[in-house]
Amino acid sequence: MFKTKKFGVILLLTSTCLIYNLPYLSSTFYTQFLEAFNLSNTQAGILITFFSLTATPGYLFGGMLADKFSPKKLIILSLLMTAALGYAMYFMSGYTVLMVCYFGFGISTTFIHWSAFMKLIRAQADDKDDQGRTFGTFEWCYALVGAVASYGLLALLGYVSSFKIATALYATILVIIALLVIFLLKDVKGINDNDFNVRMVKQAIAHPVTWLNGLIVMGMFIVATGSAYLNPYLNGVFGTSVAFATSFAIMNKCIVRLCVVGVGGMLLDKWKTPKFMIICMVFLSAAIVGMFVIPQNSGSMVIAVIIAFLILIFMSTARSGMYTPIPEAKIPMAITGTAMGICSAVGYSTDIWSYTLIGNWLDNYGNTGYQYVLLLSLAGVAMVIICSILLYRYEKRHHIFERSEV
Repeated sequence: MFKTKKFGVILLLTSTCLIYNLPYLSSTFYTQFLEAFNLSNTQAGILITFFSLTATPGYLFGGMLADKFSPKKLIILSLLMTAALGYAMYFMSGYTVLMVCYFGFGISTTFIHWSAFMKLIRAQADDKDDQGRTFGTFEWCYALVGAVASYGLLALLGYVSSFKIATALYATILVIIALLVIFLLKDVKGINDNDFNVRMVKQAIAHPVTWLNGLIVMGMFIVATGSAYLNPYLNGVFGTSVAFATSFAIMNKCIVRLCVVGVGGMLLDKWKTPKFMIICMVFLSAAIVGMFVIPQNSGSMVIAVIIAFLILIFMSTARSGMYTPIPEAKIPMAITGTAMGICSAVGYSTDIWSYTLIGNWLDNYGNTGYQYVLLLSLAGVAMVIICSILLYRYEKRHHIFERSEV
């Protein structure tokens, strides 16, 4: 029984890691993606905008879908739908096809998949301690699976004629995982969330920490978007090879997160969210400023790589505190789910405009556009610091930590 349950958790975590890898191939393998689909920077950014148009509301309303229908069936549907879109990207051509696929990715990966995944995870974890361990391993598993898949794909690129085959490869893996889910994963039985309640939504909207947490996530995602362009930045401005820059992008998405997630958690427990986020942001801003002021040429390649690595370390460490303000502030359990949904929607909404804006900068200003990206990242850092200060004032005024110690 234990092994079956443990395998179910691993299967669910793997499916969720890989289902998001497909739409974000354009970020991890930026240069290869643009060349394979013959896109400009702006066009690549617009694709993420189309993805976010359906993904952002999906965080708010996906829970209703998971409450009404079988979460297991929704997981299967999301995997097969995402796979079908991946095959469409491989077998069909044209920018319109890509826009339709990315619009569909938002529906399949977030609106259909995310809340069903969260509900099924709770079904696999029977007791509170087990749930804590299960949710605690998600970030680690995401990084591990992402690293294996991405570095495996990077190694494969030397043996294939076109990067487009990566979309078909991911699609095939998702079909295999869907089949495993059909036969090996138990569905939710007797686990129901509270019915949708307008009064609860109003309470969540009215709570200040909902918005402070949402803006902290937004600031972090602005920084994360900027870090996604370190790949072409290192290649185009400082002269690193495409393979090295891509490997660095994978390190950004997976390896660094894998290494620092434990450290971030320990520091977060010691300092609490406001102090933790402010300290991380101060170090992160120093690294971003350092990248901004060094000579923008190949002579600075080594120092640029070192600074970029520091940016990844500080940003990945700070991720540990992105979603802790709501539980830390003792928001009532009855509205926590709704508050987290609003928080996620606010934070992830940056994808609607940020990638398109940055793509436009790079197309119109060339390498100078990367300087604007760094300034945008600093704006995101400033947003996190301001909201963390306001969060500290809220927690102090409401004696949050004094109550925790009683």
